[in-house]
Amino acid sequence: MLRKTVSLILAFSGVFVLLTSVVLYIEPEGRVAYWADWKLLGLDKPQWGDLHVTTGFLFLVALILHVWLNWKPILSYMKNKARELTGVNAANLTALAVTLYVAIGTLFGLPPMRQVIELGAAIKDSHVETYGNPPYGHAELSTLERFAAFMKMDPEKALTALREKGFKAESAKMTLRDMADANGVTPKALYVAMSDATPPVLPDSAPEGTGKLRLGDLCKQFGLDAQAAVKGLAATHIQASTDQTMKEIASANNLSPTEVYQALRAWSLSRKPASD
Repeated sequence: MLRKTVSLILAFSGVFVLLTSVVLYIEPEGRVAYWADWKLLGLDKPQWGDLHVTTGFLFLVALILHVWLNWKPILSYMKNKARELTGVNAANLTALAVTLYVAIGTLFGLPPMRQVIELGAAIKDSHVETYGNPPYGHAELSTLERFAAFMKMDPEKALTALREKGFKAESAKMTLRDMADANGVTPKALYVAMSDATPPVLPDSAPEGTGKLRLGDLCKQFGLDAQAAVKGLAATHIQASTDQTMKEIASANNLSPTEVYQALRAWSLSRKPASD
């Protein structure tokens, strides 16, 4: 009875560990997930992480019990044909070699581990295009007042814009997270609503994850004309296209992503506001 129960717990918890591992592999980076209230099957990023930890511990406990209950069969795997205990046999050496190759190969970027890591990174990068990129890490935890100051926006105009669009916005002292929860929307939705009334300005330093953003998406986020931005960069001898990421533009022009960003920012500040 105990052996059967432990085996089933090991199997069931293993399924959860596998499922949560896949989710953690494909989920957005934290800054993106919290900004857009990302969820999968009704669970958000912290919930998936907690589920992975708890079921992982259950799997570990069940595994230890399983080894204890099946110690004799396990020992038999380590015996040679003469029934002598030895760690040197084909099965043991093969298992050890495969495990070491995966572990060491991951650290040294060997295939196929490198491709697995790169695929995961590509999936996470694609979420930035889908859900948007916050101006800085955990921007949703900032008060509207602090957020507006960082974005060079007028906090009172931003607050008025939210109220005019039907959002509950009691005070600029509220965090974007609390305000979003009170309205049943995402922090990103509040930012978009504010931007319509008081267009943001590119911050002094590039927001986290900017290098992975396409120029067109970055311009859209800050209310800039993407085609005009391409011409503006060309005037500074930086060749770019709207579908290139900032890293790709930098690489193609032998510059750093920071230099490209600063050139874009300088161009945006030199322009007259569209309303003028």
